[in-house]
Amino acid sequence: MIVSGELLPGQKVHQSELAERLNVSRIPVREALSTLQAEGVLEHKSNTGYTVTRFSSEDLSELYLMRRLLETEILASIDLGGVDVAELERIQEQVDQAEPSEEGPEFQEANRQFHFRLFSYSPLKRVLQEVDRLWYMSDFYRALYIHEPSSRRKVSEDHGRILQAVRDQDSAELIRASDEHRSATEDLVVRRLGGGRPR
Repeated sequence: MIVSGELLPGQKVHQSELAERLNVSRIPVREALSTLQAEGVLEHKSNTGYTVTRFSSEDLSELYLMRRLLETEILASIDLGGVDVAELERIQEQVDQAEPSEEGPEFQEANRQFHFRLFSYSPLKRVLQEVDRLWYMSDFYRALYIHEPSSRRKVSEDHGRILQAVRDQDSAELIRASDEHRSATEDLVVRRLGGGRPR
């Protein structure tokens, strides 16, 4: 619900309403909310309960800074000769076939699968877990980029560069293409929130 924008940043989350809607008891809902709070997706205050985390442009810039640092280490650790490029190409076909303006969740999931399948070749599993958490925290905001009219073409072009770097086994180009791909999303989202991008 948070990823799809059904629950918006700053919106209050009611345990009883969720339990009724999902047709489960309050116990698993309470456990799920506690987990989401630990992951930084929800905030909890004793008087008001849970709300969806609202990030400022500065917060998002810090999230993307952490992503850039950690993802660079992940990509640098991959033996590109062992990557199944054909599999990545098949995933990219799914990205190309999804229409962001109408099928946002499907597009986001295919895009995520493309990146995390590549990341999975890294031996840095704990680092990858943290990157997964950072992606999850910023999913809603990243959706702002996906719904831009030019985003589909840009994502496809960027993924093409990433794929070519993997084919060429060019780690430096892979990192460079990934940085530029990530930065395009960050720039647009931070601008939408009315902030600058610290360097």
